[in-house]
Order: sequence, then structure tokens, then C-alpha cells
Amino acid sequence: MKRRYIVAQPGALRCHRRSGVMKLYNFAFGPYPQRLTIYVAEKGLTDIELIRLYPPIDKTNWPPAFLQGLTPAGSLPIVVDDDGTVVGQSLAILEYLEDTRPGPDMRGRTPADRARTRELVTVFDDALSSFALWARHGSHLSRGIDRESRDIAEICAPSYFQKLRLAERMIGDAGFLAGDAVTIADCVAMATLRFADGFYDVPIPSDCSRLSDWYARFSSRPSVPAHDFPPHQHALARHLMTQTGISIEP
Repeated sequence: MKRRYIVAQPGALRCHRRSGVMKLYNFAFGPYPQRLTIYVAEKGLTDIELIRLYPPIDKTNWPPAFLQGLTPAGSLPIVVDDDGTVVGQSLAILEYLEDTRPGPDMRGRTPADRARTRELVTVFDDALSSFALWARHGSHLSRGIDRESRDIAEICAPSYFQKLRLAERMIGDAGFLAGDAVTIADCVAMATLRFADGFYDVPIPSDCSRLSDWYARFSSRPSVPAHDFPPHQHALARHLMTQTGISIEP
């Protein structure tokens, strides 16, 4: 069966039922994998085989050859559909699943809701990019792997908090981030905040009360898995703000 590589775009594919089982190759934890874990549970998908991989902390011999054979990037998460379609990158996978699997509409019910969902996904995706750079170049977890840089921390940490404060101004009181139903935005935001808060001990700023309230409520949903961090990695990652001398205040 010929393998196809695609980049999913909103509305690019029509939803149809499939009889086979999709395979999802994913990390056991981390923000990009958790987007998919939360989404799959909220969507109620059952025709997915989850294959969890555990890369070494120093990334020796990573990615394995079979992953590089699936997509040019060789990065996780990756889905392989029953017709041979291969999709990489978490946001593209979310869009692909929305287009090809039945279940609740998680882009938003109205054009305005869908636009707000995309806005919030962009905000939290940008926030995660800033946070990842801060952690990669400031955490004890990355010592000997990535170059330590106080300059990067001083740029990226405020950028991360700025994005959270932007989200605080964007969300309302409807119950979920983009309206009165769960959307992709909730999945992306929860994965980001749990990674920052749970793994690196970086809390939501105190002036983001609506975001904090949403985080507390959504954290209790069955779709949000319990923390499953490798103890040694977690010990090195904790207290990122202390490690880098960063304050949460604006």
C-alpha cells in the first residue's frame, strides 16, 4: 500500500467512516503528545491504536530508523491511517482527525467559534514555542545537550507569560476557552499549561484568573491523564524559574 504524506488544512477533507484501525505513535508525556491524548478522549475515538515510545534523555540514536521512514521529519506524534495515509505534527493530526473521524465538532459550532478556536490555538502554540526554548536552554534537564543561555531565558520566559496574559483577555465565561463546548483550543492549552506547571513548576500568573479557573476545571476532566513523568527527568526539570532566575511578574 502506497504511503501518502499530507499537511491537513481546515476543511480540506470530507469526514467519512473507516473500518480499520489508525496507529498513533506518540511519546508517553510532553505537550505535543498530550494534545492528542486529550483530544482523542474528548472526541471519543476508539479506532486508534496508541503506540507509546520512550526516547532516551540524551536523544542517542533518536529518532529510530522506522520513524524516519514514516515522515521526513521523523518526529512524534505520527498517525498512520488504515489506508496508508501518514500525518505528522500535532496540529495537522488534530485537523486530519476532525476531517476524517465522526464525533463532536471540536473546531467550533459557528464561524465565529471556529475563528476564535484558531486564534486561541495560535496563542497557545506560540506560548509553547517560547516556553520550550526557555526550558531547553535554561533547565538542568538539558545540560550537556543544549547550550545554556540566560539571554534566551530572559527573552522567552516573558514571551510565554505575555501569551498567557493575552489568552486571559481573549477568553470569556462560557465554560470553555472558545465557547460553550470543548474545542481543539482546550486540548492545546491544557497540554501546554500542564507541561509548564506539572513538569517544570511554572504556574499560571496570578493576574490570569479566568485562565486559572478554566485550568482547574478542565484538569479534573476524565480526558486529562494523571502525570506520568519519569522521576529522574522530573527532578532535573522542576523549579525552572529558580534555575533561570526568572520572575513571573510582568
